[in-house]
Amino acid sequence: MKRYLPVYYLGLKNSLIYRANMIMKLVLQLASLLVTVLMWKFILAESGNFQKMARYLLATNLVSLIFTTGPVFQFADMVESGNLSLYLTRPLSLYWYLFNYNLGLQTPLLLLYLILLLFLVKSAGPVFLLLIYLLLSSLMFFSLMMVLAMLSFWLINMWPLRSGINAVYLLLGGLYFPLNLLGPVYQYLKYNPFSLVTDFPARLLTGTTDQRDFFTNCLAVCCWLLLSVLLGKALFKKGIKTFEGAGA
Repeated sequence: MKRYLPVYYLGLKNSLIYRANMIMKLVLQLASLLVTVLMWKFILAESGNFQKMARYLLATNLVSLIFTTGPVFQFADMVESGNLSLYLTRPLSLYWYLFNYNLGLQTPLLLLYLILLLFLVKSAGPVFLLLIYLLLSSLMFFSLMMVLAMLSFWLINMWPLRSGINAVYLLLGGLYFPLNLLGPVYQYLKYNPFSLVTDFPARLLTGTTDQRDFFTNCLAVCCWLLLSVLLGKALFKKGIKTFEGAGA
């Protein structure tokens, strides 16, 4: 694992060098959150549920800063530029290389998130469970993003998909409204990978879940992780053959 520390440091250094990008990302996310909260304040003007709604939206939008779709397009750039072959010849796992690099990129946001957690919760119990869950779900979400990234072997340009992926993230992740407002449909959506990394952590922070629900969601995360890893490996092997054939 020591050989990936320089990779992590590289990601951390790039996040600090291009800090304007990170600040702009925070500003845009906060602006979007503010508009959403004001909209719900207008809708729930005569209801006492606004504070719960605001806490939920704050938690989901904060978590979404950590779980980014960036690895999809980072890998796509490697394929499109032909630089992927440079990484394949290194004595490193490409999966863990990209994971550690993106972990370094996200470290400042992680620290900010942990600081804000101190103001959102009143006891250490939910924070401990949340950290365990975030560690597991980060592997799952990254693996899922890598599965989507494999499409770059067959698509000329992945960037047009960005708006579509982000739209699905916003809707299925509960960044605009709590998913439980969907009623019975929520039972079929709450275990999708986007809600697992946003909706459930928000419910955990707001105290609207229990220990049984925690283990159920952990099991769902493990299932998505296993599926993503197996599918990612299959697509990667097939994609490498396509990549090598195109370069021949």
